[in-house]
Amino acid sequence: MKFFISILICIFTASSLFGYIQTRNDYGAQLKVFKELDIDPKYMKDPYFLAMSLDENNITKKSFVNIIKEEYSHISMLKELIKNSDMPKTFLYLAIVESGLSNKAVSNVRAVGMWQFMEGTAKIYGLKINKYVDERRDPVAATQAAVSYLKALKSQFGKWYLAIIAYNCGEGKLKKAIAAAGTDSLSVLVDPDKKYLSLETRMFIKKILLSAYMAEDSDFIISKDSSLLNNANQISITKIMVPGGTSLASVGDSIGLSLKKMKEFNAHLKFGFTPPNLKEYHMYIPISKKDLFVSNFKAIKSNKVFHVYKVKKGDTIAKIASKWGTNSNEIKKYNNITSVKANQEIVIPASKSAAVLSSYKVQKGDTLIRISKKFDVKISDILEANDMKTSNLDIGDSIVIPK
Repeated sequence: MKFFISILICIFTASSLFGYIQTRNDYGAQLKVFKELDIDPKYMKDPYFLAMSLDENNITKKSFVNIIKEEYSHISMLKELIKNSDMPKTFLYLAIVESGLSNKAVSNVRAVGMWQFMEGTAKIYGLKINKYVDERRDPVAATQAAVSYLKALKSQFGKWYLAIIAYNCGEGKLKKAIAAAGTDSLSVLVDPDKKYLSLETRMFIKKILLSAYMAEDSDFIISKDSSLLNNANQISITKIMVPGGTSLASVGDSIGLSLKKMKEFNAHLKFGFTPPNLKEYHMYIPISKKDLFVSNFKAIKSNKVFHVYKVKKGDTIAKIASKWGTNSNEIKKYNNITSVKANQEIVIPASKSAAVLSSYKVQKGDTLIRISKKFDVKISDILEANDMKTSNLDIGDSIVIPK
């Protein structure tokens, strides 16, 4: 094993991590990355770190370029937010490693969005998560929350690379690792033989460093692909405020963007509209469309009320539309669906003058008799509106209350 490591050191002394001859400028850029993150420069020569470039699971040049090609629309915004927050620019690569810069990313432990927030942590740092929105998918709000979280971790542990590690594995696990190792030295904490940290966390910090190296590599910088990472004139987004219940489609129509494109820019909206229970809420549009929006968009007071409905076994879109006094096409449009399945949550855009008064969530102690008296509605009408075969109710069920 020692002989193999010695051979690797010889190889990597002569060549760079990505197969290029390492120039003085490359070395300087790499050294800068280490200093930004408070890492001892000696770790640049760590044999296990050097050996990562041979690992088939490593972030390769091809996958790195593919990520910035697919998600380049967010890069200029992220770089600006990170810079304005007085954070090391290397934190852009944390998002690349976490999620591939995708707001749609979901981990196997239900971490969500570009910055892979768990729900509890997200709420601590001010992100809203409810039946209408999940701001972990909001590129601006989530980035601001991630900055706040990383700064808190830096304050707690004293070094940026420790903040990165804690971001991945949690403060508790990092504290235990430091206690077991007797040091917070990176080379010791990520030692693959001692295993103070999990393999996932050890790879996490290394991949961030390698991504930063890739971006600073002289051959990459002169390639056409680098413009996607460094071009200041990339497509970027701007925040607009619209009334609650405003559809993405109506804003898209005013600026010449398809509903599909509007959804790409607004992954934080669970449905095709802003929360109807708020006076106003934000959307994102390309910054180049801002003037067009100001000129063309006219806020119209909606004649619809929106309900979130959990599909029951045997439901079809036609049945649901009939039950809620709307039409099938409206349901399909707002949910971008052609069919439904049991337990799926969909939004019902119903006219205020439709045959549905409201939806009602069953409370402890509720019976059909009590609900019928409360809303002055016949029990038979409630049964029919909800396609109920029995009068049994479960706490938390949403039922339709007809007029």
